[in-house]
Amino acid sequence: MEGISGLVRWADVVTAGMDFQRNRRLMTLDANAAIRGAFDADPDVSVVVEENHGVEDLCDLLIDEIDPRCTVVRGAGRPGATTMSALDANTGVVLLVGHHARAGSRPGIMAHTISYEKFRRVLVNGADCGEPEIFTIRAGELGVPVGMLSGDQVAAEQLLERAPWAEAVVVKTALSNVAAEVIPPERARDLIYEGANRAVAQAIGGKLSVYRDEAAPYEIEVQMRDPIPDGLQCNLERLDEFGIVDDRTVRTLAADMDLGFRRIAYLGFGDRPGLTRY
Repeated sequence: MEGISGLVRWADVVTAGMDFQRNRRLMTLDANAAIRGAFDADPDVSVVVEENHGVEDLCDLLIDEIDPRCTVVRGAGRPGATTMSALDANTGVVLLVGHHARAGSRPGIMAHTISYEKFRRVLVNGADCGEPEIFTIRAGELGVPVGMLSGDQVAAEQLLERAPWAEAVVVKTALSNVAAEVIPPERARDLIYEGANRAVAQAIGGKLSVYRDEAAPYEIEVQMRDPIPDGLQCNLERLDEFGIVDDRTVRTLAADMDLGFRRIAYLGFGDRPGLTRY
């Protein structure tokens, strides 16, 4: 939701914000623009929309206003990596709508990786990594190209480092982490439509590459904003797959990015004593 047209601040994407209900509609309309672009590229495609904004148990889209030709995956507790459960080897192309830059990005609208509140940095094989990049790595493992991203210019630049063939739809220019020069949503949706339409057409024509440049297993390092909570530290000490580097840093080695994503996410919620499942 952080990369949705017109949204620039944390109050825009949480339930306490004065415009949250309006912004849910803007999120739905951006998704609809991408869906329409996909179907106009080929009426016979199937489109699955997977919600991954972590508010209200990942149920933020207005389900009665989404394009009826798609299906929607929503709700917490999905199999595998929660925000990638619909992604499999039969997928033709991934379109990332409303995404944001990685943790530590300056500028970069609401930049973070998985948890702004908990994580200061997330590194994969020694390099800073964001959610669009995690999606790109996982898609590459399955032989699936990432064809488009919509968001600010920082998120676009970071994705293009790994997927230079992708459509980069810049709907706002970040001036800081909470300010941007925005394209009004109605016009931005036209850009999203065009980007999705081109990406799907390119995928159908076999003209998109698949990202396979990241070597597995992945060494993942998460640097916390605050010292590791006692409950999380106790749990991590019982899990051989995690290593505590110092009072704010945890490392793990993951065979694939489905597992890697789940382990990163666990560090954001695993501070309840005895909670060792992820």
